[in-house]
Amino acid sequence: MEKHKQIKRNHHYVWSYYLKSWATGNNIFYISKTGKIACDSVKGLAKETDFYKISTLNQKDIEFIKRILVKSPQFLQEIHMSYLDDFIKLSNFSGFISKVKNAPEELLSVQKAMEHNSLENLHSFIEGTAVEVISKLAQGDSECLKSKNNMMAFCSYVGHQMSRIKSFKEKSIGAVRVNPDIGVEHKELKELLALFEKNWWFLSFMFGTSIGYSLYESKDRDNHIFITNNTGHPFITSDHPVINVHSSLALIPERKEPESADFYIPLSPKYAYMINNSEDYNHLAYSIGLDDVKKLNKKIINKSYRTVFGSSEAVLKIHNKRVN
Repeated sequence: MEKHKQIKRNHHYVWSYYLKSWATGNNIFYISKTGKIACDSVKGLAKETDFYKISTLNQKDIEFIKRILVKSPQFLQEIHMSYLDDFIKLSNFSGFISKVKNAPEELLSVQKAMEHNSLENLHSFIEGTAVEVISKLAQGDSECLKSKNNMMAFCSYVGHQMSRIKSFKEKSIGAVRVNPDIGVEHKELKELLALFEKNWWFLSFMFGTSIGYSLYESKDRDNHIFITNNTGHPFITSDHPVINVHSSLALIPERKEPESADFYIPLSPKYAYMINNSEDYNHLAYSIGLDDVKKLNKKIINKSYRTVFGSSEAVLKIHNKRVN
């Protein structure tokens, strides 16, 4: 079968290439949701079948998305609308195929490829632009971010990695369930939640684009910190690999949006990156102690969704009780 017609159903919400920094070959140690330590291929982890499958957009869906879209700055509105217009065309074409009586198998195959591959391919494109940057950072080369294009690619990757994970979806929809007053005109909570669920595939991509742009736009105001861990105790990561560790979070009620962020991003067992509003972690740019590493690892565990990853069974055993 031609490559563009192959159906992609195994959708990773954490980039498998990113996880390879903790792997030996393609195999990585992890603590499963049952608390057991196992070792498997990165290709089979942090994924879900059809997670990025797009749904058909009707007029109500389009109006709903636009009501959220217009909350963005004008520049981003134009970007979001451009993507939305493309997906509307794909949706219309898919709808046309659905109406064809006795449609040939090849046409149905094209329809399935559009539904399963379109958003997955966009995520793959974003990963592709960042692959060189992530590779260099994971090996200790922070100088690569002096390039404007590399910094843009990195911020875009971080923004989308934040919004594409399962826990972001569940927490976002959960927040709407608790507090439905988000400025849209749908008064019925049941209908509102149904629209969020159905259109989350587009909303999450839109949010990732906005977050990535915000990180790049504020790069000269934020504190960017590259961390080198020489303690001998490796960094770990999880299926929630970009976390907010700002001190103000302890005072914010659950599901309420924080006003400040210190983003911690482990890149490999030895290296990590932070994009911070505060100066609380500035000292880590110069040196990091064992207690600091353990605290950051604990925060990764506490924010994890279902799976924690590490470079060895031994390092995960140290943290296994906390996961359980």
